[in-house]
Formats: sequence, C-alpha cells, structure tokens
Amino acid sequence: MSEAKDIRISLKAYAKIVCHVMQYQYTAVNGILLTSDDAEEKDDVLNVVDCVPLFHYNIPLSPMFIVALTQIEEYATNRGMKIGGYYHANEYYTDTEVGAVATRIADKIAENCPNSCMLLVDNTKTIVPIN
Repeated sequence: MSEAKDIRISLKAYAKIVCHVMQYQYTAVNGILLTSDDAEEKDDVLNVVDCVPLFHYNIPLSPMFIVALTQIEEYATNRGMKIGGYYHANEYYTDTEVGAVATRIADKIAENCPNSCMLLVDNTKTIVPIN
C-alpha cells in the first residue's frame, strides 16, 4: 500500500462504517472502501466516497471473500467508483493492533488496487461503555 497519503472519508462512508461497528460491537467487522474512479491521482488525498460492509464474526480469507470482492468491483465500476481500500474493526474494545488476517486482506487488495489504504477502526472512540 502506498505511504504518505491523507484519507478523506465522505459522511456516507463514515456513517456506514460506524453503523456496521455499532451493530456488531461484540465481534470483528470489515468492509471495502470505495473511491471515485475519476479522482485525481496527483492529489495526495485518497477520497473515500462510499463503502460496502462485509463480514462480522469470522473474517477468514475464503471463497466468500473472493466472490464478494468480485461483486463489489462490478458494483463500483457500474457506478463510477473503484475499490480503494479495506476497513476493519477488531473484536475487543481496546484492541488497536492490525491482525494477521486483516493485513493479508489489505495486502491482497493493494496488489490489485494501487494507492489503496487500510483503515482500522478505534473501538474506544465508537463504542460507549455501559456503566
């Protein structure tokens, strides 16, 4: 994945990510980030315009994931977008490490999508603990 790029996330993409994390706050979640297909490559900002929430609970590299990526790529192309990265939220509230599976998924996306990014959701900023 490329280095030294800023990421700008649309309100639509941000809301989908947060809703996905909040709905499944007891487990890990992930999804694909979509960028505009006509984005300026010379700009040092990656503009995430939408996202596609994917899995929760068990996040392996599996045939389901490959099929999902193929469908997302078709969906994005038909709407003037492209795959721009991967988002992940860990299962545990204080876990801020990027795990091996998340790294492998992000690396696979980066192989096929130059200038992609990986976004790790900080659960401590999204989940309100119950007292």
